[in-house]
Amino acid sequence: MKKTTKILAVILAAVLMLSFTSCASVPQNQSETVKISEIKEDGLKKLCTQLNKKKLIPDEGTVMQSNVIGAKEGCRFIITLDGGNALLELYDYGDGNLDETAKKVISDTKKDGKFNMLGISDVTAELSDNENYLMIYTDPKSEGDNPDAGHKKRRSDITKIFEKAE
Repeated sequence: MKKTTKILAVILAAVLMLSFTSCASVPQNQSETVKISEIKEDGLKKLCTQLNKKKLIPDEGTVMQSNVIGAKEGCRFIITLDGGNALLELYDYGDGNLDETAKKVISDTKKDGKFNMLGISDVTAELSDNENYLMIYTDPKSEGDNPDAGHKKRRSDITKIFEKAE
């Protein structure tokens, strides 16, 4: 019995070692940070610079997989205010040379203020006045029955600049 237990323990240890080794060889999904000055698309860089100068977003964000929604480029910023976090995602659709995915996202957002992405239904979003940019803003403290005044103002300030983006 003891011999069987020892053999089983050795086999389990080997299986664990192999599983750890195989996990280490699989590329991990790491987020790429980007400084506003490193954003490639000029329009998105200008929009983010304006928001940053007003101290509405930090100097660095996370590069988003913008091709999933047909955009040229996208960034996510985590905004901290009064102990709460908001997420701001900005996407650049640029010159109007849109693929079918982009056309659907823009059309749905114009119609309902929402679109579907990767099986996630009803992602709430806004378009800039010129429809070159899409914004996803998530901040539970700026919404609902009892919104926090500071969070609500920050959202309003960001939205005003976003709407007029060129």
